[in-house]
Formats: sequence, structure tokens, C-alpha cells
Amino acid sequence: KTMSTMQVVARRPWSSSLSVAFLVALVNSSCQSAVAFQPLAANTRISFVHPKITTRTSLASSYYNDDDDDDEDDDEIDLNSLGDWRAFRHNLASTGISTPNTKPKEETSTEEERVSVSKENEKLLESQNKELAEEYMTGVWAHKTSVPEVGGLIVRLPLEIEIMRNYRHSVIGQKLRNSLDLPEEDAPINIQKKYSSSAFYDDENNDDSSSSSDDNNQEMASAKTVLWYRAAKQLVEDEMLSIAAEAEDGEIDATTLKPEAAEMLSLYLDNQETWQEVNLVLESNTETGDATAVVINRPMALKLTENLARLVLFGAYMADNRKVTDEQDLIRFLLAFGDTCGVYVGGPENQEAPAILIHGIRDLPGATEISPGANIYRGGLEAAVDGVLAGKYDPLDFRFFVGRHKYTENELDVAVHLGKYQPIACARSVALKQCISLPKPLWHEVLELCGGDLNDVSALELLKRDDIKFEVIDDDDIPNELDELDRLDDDDDDDFYLD
Repeated sequence: KTMSTMQVVARRPWSSSLSVAFLVALVNSSCQSAVAFQPLAANTRISFVHPKITTRTSLASSYYNDDDDDDEDDDEIDLNSLGDWRAFRHNLASTGISTPNTKPKEETSTEEERVSVSKENEKLLESQNKELAEEYMTGVWAHKTSVPEVGGLIVRLPLEIEIMRNYRHSVIGQKLRNSLDLPEEDAPINIQKKYSSSAFYDDENNDDSSSSSDDNNQEMASAKTVLWYRAAKQLVEDEMLSIAAEAEDGEIDATTLKPEAAEMLSLYLDNQETWQEVNLVLESNTETGDATAVVINRPMALKLTENLARLVLFGAYMADNRKVTDEQDLIRFLLAFGDTCGVYVGGPENQEAPAILIHGIRDLPGATEISPGANIYRGGLEAAVDGVLAGKYDPLDFRFFVGRHKYTENELDVAVHLGKYQPIACARSVALKQCISLPKPLWHEVLELCGGDLNDVSALELLKRDDIKFEVIDDDDIPNELDELDRLDDDDDDDFYLD
């Protein structure tokens, strides 16, 4: 039947993307995509309900009756029933949806589709968690999103990219544009939007030449990224040398700096404090603009001392009159995690509070899923201790985060808009894996999994290091670009260990 009324109301961009994908599949009765839907009867309404964020999609026939708005028999589908909708969205972005005016993309084997950016990282993960390694090996993925999502990542971008993106709001960014004398249409590549929207659907003129055209577009995008990056890198070096020249007796009076120099110094120091952080978003409130995230690539310790165990278990300000049961809990915690425990510096806020426990065990008593379909869980410490002591779980199935990043009044969204962070959706195996002594740093691994311009950024950042080498992933696949760069050693995270 002809559908004449479509209404999509979404408070979050990811919700609208999901709804649009379903609408296309539902409305086009002749659509032969990877997702099959049964024909809808007239006056059928479908609702996707999130515990905190309501997204409603209504479909009606040409004889839709407004008097039926208040019907109480609407069928509602909870997002929990949709399973891993993030993976579903990724598949849409990768394969597109075929319509009567498009040709379906050629099917490829699972082996051809599998992404591998570091064999050494995969071997390490397999030695730590075989089940998670299997997930990673058979279905790892990551891609950019426009806004931070609970269960997704936010990745700190290099200062050069921040300046590139923020030219409309930054004196330094505008200075970079002026130095290159580019017109408005040649604005810096917006890494968030370059490939995100068009990837969902095949182009109407899709033909055999599209692959070649995509390759040419990718090469042009990479060349532009390199151009802007190198110009921004040189600008940062020049500005910092000028600032250093203002020092007297080894000290710089920031109040005497020119506006652009003061801004450059502020940007530089802020970038150094959060250099290459990879954060997992745990909470987000769209009404208040508050958000919470933990840094997942700043390891603190792999073993527990008694003092560290107290910090992780009880927090820094434990009352002096501790109960006997508290001491018993401490002993059991040390027995379970004393020899092996993944403890991380989760961020600068609330470091005095008990650590946040993150894991991927669905049925762990006391644990809650951080977002429907994420399959990432928080809490359940008592059951985790019991499970490790009973041999049911391995200590490295769990990660403890001391501290966190807390954002208020839409601070995180502003930081993304200003080019400081790139939101990324990824398979849970990326977010849950331990990040201790990784051969290839997690920051580079995530960016390379995303591909495109983020892969170029990773390669350019690797050129700054003196502890890297080329790694041939496959003897028959000799790398011809910088995306196969890897580490010489595995001491990347030594700087983040605390005594």
C-alpha cells in the first residue's frame, strides 16, 4: 500500500540514523537488502523506546485517521529487543541499502572483509581473553559518529587536527587558513562528516566505475589531510618557539602574550594533558548536558598492593572505624585480584571514589548494561570476586577505573564541535580489551580501524615517534602506505604507571 505519512522525531542523531534506515527498508516493498522485513498492514505504527531517550517513528496509509492518535494498542519495540543495533548500523554503513535504482554491492568472503591493523595486538588479546579475542578476530569494527554515544568512544585528536577543524572559532585556526590562502570551499577536512552520511546508501549511479572513483576520492582526501596537517604542524612549532623566546629566567608571563600566542599556549597545554586519550562514554543526559567517560588507555597497575586495593575497593576517604566485614572484603578482593588486576587512571575527577568496574559479562549479578545493545556492563564487584575465586572468571575479564571525566552543561558536545574529540562507535571487543603494554597503542588501533582520514591522521602521528617500524601484516600484502606502521617495543604505557 502507498505510504503517505512518515514522521521521525529523534532527540539524538544516532536515533534518527537508525530510524531512517528502518524507514527505507520498510517503505520500499521491492527493496532486496540484507535485512528482510514483512509487509506492513495499513495503519501500522512502530515505536522504538529508549529508557531515557524516546524515538518514535510513525507510518500510516493514505487514509490515516487523526482520531486514532490516542489508541492504546500501539505496538512498541524496546531497543533492548533489537540486539546489537550498533553492529547493524555499521553493516548499513559498510554495505548500504539496495533500492530499485541501485545495484547491490558484490558479496565478499568473511576472510576478505576481516580487518586487521596489528597482528601483535591480536596475539596479546588472545593470551588475555580467548572469548573476547574470538569476537575481535571475527567481527571487529569501528567508525565515526557525529556525537558521543553511551557505549561508544571519544578519542582525543592531535593539536594539528584541532586547529584544522576549529578555524571558525580560533585565532590560530584562522591564521592557518590565511597562511595557505584557501577559499571558503576549501575549508579544512571535517573528519566527522567527510564520509559519515553518504556511506549509508548506494549512489543512484552506482556502476563498475564507482570503486575506481572512490579510490581517487580517497587519495585526494588523504592528500588534503597531509597538506593541512603539515601546515598546522609547522605553525604549532613556530608559535611555540615564539612563545619560548618570551621567557625570562625560564618563566613565561602569560599575561604579556599576544592573544594568538596566549591561545596557542592554552591549546598546547590542554592537548598535552589529554594526549591521545581514548575514552569510553558511560553516561549521558541530553536534558542536563551532563556526561561521564573513563579513559581506557591509561594503565595504572597490573598487580595490587594493599593500599591500592583499598583505593580501588573503598576509595581514598575510607572512614577510620572500618567494619570487620570491610576487612574481610579486602582480603577476598586481594585473593582474587592481588596477582593480576587491570587498574587504570580513568580521569581527573572523583579519583577519591571507589573504582568503576567495567566488563562484558552479561549475567553477572549486580551488573547493569551501560546502554541497550552495548553488551558492556558496569558493577557487580561482589559477584566478580566470587567468580574469580571459584575459577569461573579470569581477573583480566575485568577492568577497574580510578577517576573519570565528568562533563556538565554540554561541555563534551562543545569539545567535539571545537575539534578536540572524535566520537567513534566500535565493537565491544575494542572497548573491553585490556590496554597494558600493547604493541600498537590503542589510539592508533582505533583510528586505523575507522580507516579513511583517521587512518591518515594515525600514520602522520606515528611519524613523530622514534620507536616505530613498518609491520607487514601479510607476506603477500606489502604495505604501500603509512597505515601499516607499528611499534618497535611494547613499553608504550610505561609512562602511565604509578609507583
